[in-house]
Order: sequence, then structure tokens, then C-alpha cells
Amino acid sequence: MKRRVITIAVFSCLLALCAAVEARAQQFDLSGGGTPTITGALGGTVTGSSGVTQDLVVTINFGEVSPVNANNIIKVVVPIAVRSNSPYQVAVSVAGAFDVNLQAVQRSDIGFGVQNMRQLGNNAQNCSAQHLFRAPFNNDPSANVTLDANGRAAYTSSLSNTVASTVILSGPRLTKGNVTRREADNGYAFDAIFTIKPQYYVSGTFTATLTFNISAGPNVSCN
Repeated sequence: MKRRVITIAVFSCLLALCAAVEARAQQFDLSGGGTPTITGALGGTVTGSSGVTQDLVVTINFGEVSPVNANNIIKVVVPIAVRSNSPYQVAVSVAGAFDVNLQAVQRSDIGFGVQNMRQLGNNAQNCSAQHLFRAPFNNDPSANVTLDANGRAAYTSSLSNTVASTVILSGPRLTKGNVTRREADNGYAFDAIFTIKPQYYVSGTFTATLTFNISAGPNVSCN
């Protein structure tokens, strides 16, 4: 890397709700799961939906990611709510523009993990132990940051682990009753976690759009 370079790089990440097909409109739902948070940022922000009945639309600006930011890690936590009246799976896809210079910020520089599945309320189906976060995403990427041979931050999972549509979570039904309405207490929420370590990168900007989609998944009973 060219260690003489100090840069400002901006990560703009739109997490967009993917509309279910009409035939499944009453079976599956995905929405915001609460207020997103950001820590360790210098000039960074996270904005968007904060209520569990709102569409999931969150924009992350990591702010300064050079050594000008003296914090060890920038961490963003985005709660996401899910509802279903049958077994489900949640998949994520990533699109965006990253610099062709490999010394600039790349997908592998952005840690991405999911964890902390919890019930929203009394109308969630009580099957907590059977919901499965898929490897390698079942982690908090800020908790296990290492350096590769080039001194670059490396994570257990990152945006480079996502392909066209990558399943990150699956399990049995999430909601009591036969109809999946968007209510405050009738599903589950989990946290999508994004991290980046401030260090030297070649100057540039980058954007990524993550789309989360819930659909029918493997047949899992709620015991």
C-alpha cells in the first residue's frame, strides 16, 4: 500500500426492502427493526427507518476511514424485523461501484455479520432456538478483526462473501396466526452489523446497495 496517502472514503449503503411477489403478500414480511446506530465514526452517519412497522431503508455513511480517524473500528448496527406464517429464509444481494484500484476500499474491507435473533412480542411464534444464522455470517465482525499479510483488516465475514443472492438466515414460522400483518409484536428482529477499520487506502469513494429479501425456506417445524 502507499502509506503516504491519507484519504477520505465514503461508504453509502442503502438497505432496501425487496417486495415479495403478490402470491406471498400475506405470508412473508421484512421491515425495519428499530433505530440503527453507529459508533467509532468521524463525520459518519446512519439514517433511515427506525420503527418495526416501517419499510427497511437505511443509509450508512462511514465518514473518515483513514488514520485521521483514531478509532480502532467503525461499527454500524441495523436492526431488521421479519415475519412469516411458514418456514422462511432471508437472503441478501449486493450491488455497487468499488474502485478498480485494489488499494482503494473493496468489498472485503467491509465486515458484514448477523446475530441477536429476538422476539418482538407476544404474537411471535415461540421457536427461538430453531432460527439459524448461516455461516460465515453468524458473527459480530467487529469482535474478530485480524490483519492479513499486507496489513489490511480482515474479518470472519465481509461483503465479499455475498454473491447474487446469499441466504444468511432461515427457520420455522415467525408469527402466530395465519395472516402476516405488519404489527409491532408479531415477529422477530435480528441485527445486521457492518464494520470498517480506519487505515490507509488509496483515495476514492464507493457505494453499495444491499437488498434483503424474505421468502419461503427449508421446511422446519416449530417444536
